[in-house]
Amino acid sequence: MENITMAIALNLTAPLKQDPESQQRLGQLVATFADQVQPAVDNALAKSGTVHFARVLVIDNKYIQILTEFDGDTMQYTEFFRRELGEIFRVIFSLVEGAPPWEELNNPNSFFEYTHRLNLPCLGEATAGNDGRGYLFSALGDMTIREIRSRLGE
Repeated sequence: MENITMAIALNLTAPLKQDPESQQRLGQLVATFADQVQPAVDNALAKSGTVHFARVLVIDNKYIQILTEFDGDTMQYTEFFRRELGEIFRVIFSLVEGAPPWEELNNPNSFFEYTHRLNLPCLGEATAGNDGRGYLFSALGDMTIREIRSRLGE
């Protein structure tokens, strides 16, 4: 396991299927995201206690990105969200070009390995202990979410 205390960037970027059915399903996901998906994502993010920021983008209906900054071990992070948001990931990956079926992805190792391959490194040089991930600035240094909340009296 990794022992990383500073924030880690997740830049999951996946090419979307371009066939009409998949594009229609993508449109449905986009249209219902705020009301049907976002509440579950909010709950999981809050429950994790490790995520600094998170957002989901669709770029020109060609790519989907899940971008987060989080604390801790990447395997534990991916496994937490696989368990908490599995149904949402099943829908998203069904829209991704070349993604294995959910039945193959729905286990800790396969999910981690597949999402790791989709995680693009940032430009620039990584901070110490964050090798291979590229540059990520943090105004709060290496403080974790738990440390920040503790100092805020939460």
